Amino acid sequence: METGPKTTRKINKKDPFSIINLTINIGYNEIGFILYDNIDNVLLDSHEITYTELANIDHIISKYFSENEQNGLLNLITVNHYNNLHTVVPKALFDKKNIKDYLKFNNSLLENDEYLYDIIKDPESVNVFIPIKFNISNLKQYAKVVSQKHYTTDLINEIHKIEKNNTKSNLYLHINNSKIDIILISKNQLIFINTFDYSTKEDIVYYVLFCYEQLNLNPENSPIVLAGDFNESTYEMIFKYIRHVSIYKSKVDLNHKFYSQFKNKLTYNSL
Repeated sequence: METGPKTTRKINKKDPFSIINLTINIGYNEIGFILYDNIDNVLLDSHEITYTELANIDHIISKYFSENEQNGLLNLITVNHYNNLHTVVPKALFDKKNIKDYLKFNNSLLENDEYLYDIIKDPESVNVFIPIKFNISNLKQYAKVVSQKHYTTDLINEIHKIEKNNTKSNLYLHINNSKIDIILISKNQLIFINTFDYSTKEDIVYYVLFCYEQLNLNPENSPIVLAGDFNESTYEMIFKYIRHVSIYKSKVDLNHKFYSQFKNKLTYNSL
């Protein structure tokens, strides 16, 4: 079963110097397509579909391209995998031969799982992950370059850029439909990252306070930065327990007509 808004839009690449990229965000029950112009620095289009069976992923992707007529127009397709099956390893200790071992302590692994990794640029770390299965070779007909990564890699890199010259520590809370990511970078080092499943805003507060306790942070003087999809009631509940709460300011073009759909997104194609 598939549900979601239908977008049928033909993108004409008239400018030979334009760079149009597509990000495909794949989760266990939702796929999002984000079309982005890197030269004009604007979002061109978005398309989200929910589904109930992982076997539908290849069909949904093929249908998207047939309806949007973008064959041959894209420079880059980036697939972001949205799941909990990842762990961060110091680059100095990483050995590709042992890639499975890094995940087995915190995750339930299957015999036919695939293992990939991202290099985290500044903190000198490696993000090891298990991608969600689909036929990625089908994407090569639509773009010059196709790449895969875990969505938390962009989160870590973006937060590190923000905190690079900060002598104090900020805890970052990224909220999406069913998961939250809690990240701490202090003194140019990645100290902590974890992903939790949640169903209520009370769950979010519980995990936030749990991490404050585990990291020996004081809710009275250790600030938190919110990003992602959240509403005012979630913000207010967090504010009851954490004294200093701020909201991440997205780099999305405020004047673009699609801004309202992405104003709280921390990850998007240009990160």
